[in-house]
Parts: sequence; structure tokens; C-alpha cells
Amino acid sequence: MSRRRVFTCTRTRCRLPARFIDTLKKAARAMADRNDTIDIREKMRRDWDRRANVDPRYWVAATQEADVESYVDSAKKDVASLLEGIADRVSAEARALDLGCGIGRLSAELSGRFREIVGVDVSPVMIAAAKELHGDKPGLHFEANNGVDLSGFADASFDFAFSYSVLPHIPTDVLRSYFAEVSRVLKPGALFRYQFWVGAPAEALAHDTLSIRAYGEDEFMALNTNAGFEVELRETIDYFDPILKMNPCWVNVRRVGEAKPVLPLAPRENLQSQSTIDETASMLAPAERELEYGLLLYLAVKHAERGELPDAERVLENAISIEPKRAEAYIQWAAARLEVDDFAGALKLMEAVNEQVPDEPIAWLYRAQFAYTTGDKKTASMALDRLAALKCKRDDVRRGAQALRRKLRQGG
Repeated sequence: MSRRRVFTCTRTRCRLPARFIDTLKKAARAMADRNDTIDIREKMRRDWDRRANVDPRYWVAATQEADVESYVDSAKKDVASLLEGIADRVSAEARALDLGCGIGRLSAELSGRFREIVGVDVSPVMIAAAKELHGDKPGLHFEANNGVDLSGFADASFDFAFSYSVLPHIPTDVLRSYFAEVSRVLKPGALFRYQFWVGAPAEALAHDTLSIRAYGEDEFMALNTNAGFEVELRETIDYFDPILKMNPCWVNVRRVGEAKPVLPLAPRENLQSQSTIDETASMLAPAERELEYGLLLYLAVKHAERGELPDAERVLENAISIEPKRAEAYIQWAAARLEVDDFAGALKLMEAVNEQVPDEPIAWLYRAQFAYTTGDKKTASMALDRLAALKCKRDDVRRGAQALRRKLRQGG
């Protein structure tokens, strides 16, 4: 722990949200009772609504700094990249479609560049934020759609379409449908410019809405050809992803024909009624859960570094709700409680992590330390016994346990 006052607390005031334990129980129950029948339309909406409710800027910006300044800077940079090489091809009188607009990051920066920009997104929460942030800008319109088609728009009703950092997250079957729909709503000869990953294929489970998918050359070409697009240009973006081991690219395609019929998505099936963060998150694919959890921990760290402890704790509560069987978020949250000398709150969090992750040694040590600090020597001794039973080999944990044992024996 970064705090050095663990044994010199002068006050304790437990400020943990009263709903926390209920949240934890719901998350665990939903994980155990999850229904594998998934309506991808509904899941996409719920996933992105959940993420938007945590921090919409963080989830749509092409930056991990998680602050307003970086968000604004990223919009300027990405719009400049979007327009590079095409500014003379798209008239100022164009009607443009922003596919997966989020909260209007790019559309707002492009305001005034085209006669009209229509942003669509699967998340009503994102769209509501876009309208609140940018509703006063002329020529901007935002609409929620079902994430699968563009049925609200007429054939050949747009002069230009664009998308950035959206399409690689969309399940492949949905993407095929979307490409056909973009082709349908574009005028013949119109340009579609989008960010994509082409190279060694990187797949994800069909219902994963967060992991990046990379497409092989043949699949990439088929995706465009079947939608009636001709690939005109593919240019590398100056960013190397160390996990995918490749750079993303800008793709320019032009509508030259009609899209081939796309097999309809599986019919909607019974999906258990899910309205809470916890229940919705139980439907996450393993890689999706891992990625979202890690990104939430990072966001919490950024809030904590800026002294925004309530925001950090809110994010950590969300992290726990989607991954109740991992210790990191509980421990980060306990560290935030220590920042306000709330050892009782930190102790409650360690009790929760001990119940959910009973084989995590450091959590038992922290529980012992926090209990000792609040004067509960019986609980401190019990936690040390549980730690000893795990036969932990970490030197720092063993030294911490030995030091606390000595204090207990000395009656200090």
C-alpha cells in the first residue's frame, strides 16, 4: 500500500455506498445464473450504455489519458487525419454520415465543414450526451439506431460516410449487415472512409462488443466487394498496436454497385430481463470482460492521480460489478478509502474480497492490518491465520504478517 499511516489512524468514517454489498451479490448471482441466449442488438446497446454511464469521453476518445483536454486534442488530430487527401472530393454541400458517432467527438469538430452531419450510435446514452454537448451547433443531428442497420434513412440519401475506431469492435456478422446498409444509403459513387485493421486475423467471440477484430486480406476485400464498394486506398495510421502487432489503417472505398444480400442475423431470442449493470455485464465474453475491467482500473487510477476520489470509487464499483471474482478493484478502492482515513470502509472492502477471492494472500494481510488499526484484534488474528493457511511465498506479504503478529503478541 502506498499509505504509511496504516497504524496511526485518528478517525474512521465509513462512506462506502450503501448499495455496494447488494451490487456485489447481484454481480455474483448474475455470473452464476447467466443465460447464454444473447440478442446481439440488445447486448450492443446495453454494453455501450453501461460504458457511457461510467465516462463517455473515456470510451470514445482515441487516448487513454481520460481527461477533457486529451479528448478535445484527439478530436482535432483525428479529424485532420480523416480529411487528409479527401477534402477536395467531398463538397461543403455534402450530407455526411458519422457511423458510431458516440458523443459526437468527430462530428462536432467537423461542424461547418459539411451542410449536414448525421451521427448515429447504438447507445441512447451516448446520443443523449451528444445532443446535450453539441445540440446548438448548426447542421449537426444525432440519432440512436439499433446498431445493425440504417433503416431510418432512405436509399442514396448521403454524399459521404465516415467512421473512426468503431467498426473493428463490431461483431463480424453485424459488420456485414452494416456495410451493406452504408452502401444502400450512400449515393452511387459516394465515398466511405473508415478506420480498420487489416493483417493477421484477430478474432473475437460473436457477442464481444469491445475487443478489436483484425481481418485478413481476403476477408477484408470480400467485406467491401459484397457491399458494392471498390477499395480505392488503404493507408497506414501512425500507431503500432503491441498486442495485435500491426498498425490500423484508413480505408477509402467508393460505392460502385449494389450490396449482395446479407444473411439475416439470428432471430431475437428470449433474453433474461436485465436492467442493472451487474446483470448486463454477466453476458460479457471472457476477453471483453478482461479488457473492460483493465480499462476501468486504468481510468480509476487516472481519477485518483488527479485527486478525484469520488469518481475513482464510482469507476471501481463498476469494475467490481463486472468482475467480482478479482481482487484488484477492491484493493484500489480500499486505497482510496485510506486517502480519507476511512479504515472501516477499507476493512469492509477487504471482507468482500476475502469472500469473493479467498485465495488472495495480500487481501487477508490488508484485512488484518485494517482490523488491527480499528482496534479489532480478534479479526486481525483470524485474518493472519487464514493468510498462514495459504502458505504464501511472497516475501513482502510474509514480512508484513510477521510484523503484525509481533504487535499482536506484544499487545500493542
